[in-house]
Amino acid sequence: MSSNFKTIVTSKPFVKNLIFAVISVIVALFILGKFLGVYTHHGEAFSVPDFTGMTYEQALKLADNKDLKIKIIDSVYAAPGRRGTIIDQNPPRDFKVKENRTIFVTIKSFNAEIIKMPDFINTTLVQAKADIETYGLKIEKLIYVPSIYDNLVLKQQFNGEDIKAGEKIEKGSKITLVLGRSSEMDNTIAPNLIGLFKEQAEFKAAEYMLNIGTVLFDNSVISYSDSVNCKVIKQRPTPGTPFNPGQEIDIWLSMKSDTLNTDYDVNE
Repeated sequence: MSSNFKTIVTSKPFVKNLIFAVISVIVALFILGKFLGVYTHHGEAFSVPDFTGMTYEQALKLADNKDLKIKIIDSVYAAPGRRGTIIDQNPPRDFKVKENRTIFVTIKSFNAEIIKMPDFINTTLVQAKADIETYGLKIEKLIYVPSIYDNLVLKQQFNGEDIKAGEKIEKGSKITLVLGRSSEMDNTIAPNLIGLFKEQAEFKAAEYMLNIGTVLFDNSVISYSDSVNCKVIKQRPTPGTPFNPGQEIDIWLSMKSDTLNTDYDVNE
């Protein structure tokens, strides 16, 4: 029996099959290791690149290399940057995402979209604010003048001049509203703007009949995209401070969320 077994294990066919089996196991383990390496990295989060300043075609190429997708959601004429390039993106750069994530971008258009100026005169501030957003315009400033009608729009202005309803104006332009204020109109208070984006802060200030005054950015804000995506970390005066309608709130903005509500030197 032992002689037969020795004969079998030393035979050429057995040795060949044994070597083939060992090689097969080694190859299988190698392939399995490669597969596990790919599988464990599948779905791994990575930082979003900065697409701002690129053309749409350049962004598509970079996104494809990073297993991302690009989609244009808006175009803006009156904004910093070169025409035909991306000026904003969401999620912002360095935000952690997984593969196949869609990055929504805003392009600076070559031509301004022209609209007819609506008529806000004799409407309330609340109604005017809603209509301004509907028409794609923005409030630049609220000015209060003596009147028997509180918060009624008396004038609408663009670039410091009165503008009539029906005049042509670029979409996205900022409009000044001249509002009435009687001697009996109550004061307002400074709202809490901490943690808001700049545009959100402007909108909320208007809700409280106030304006945004000085806007300061810290050194974490580098690009136009940063200036859109940064948040208010400090305001002057502090929330709850009594205020006259039409006065201004100064704000400080940062890309660093850990600086929210920290002690900040307003004299910087």
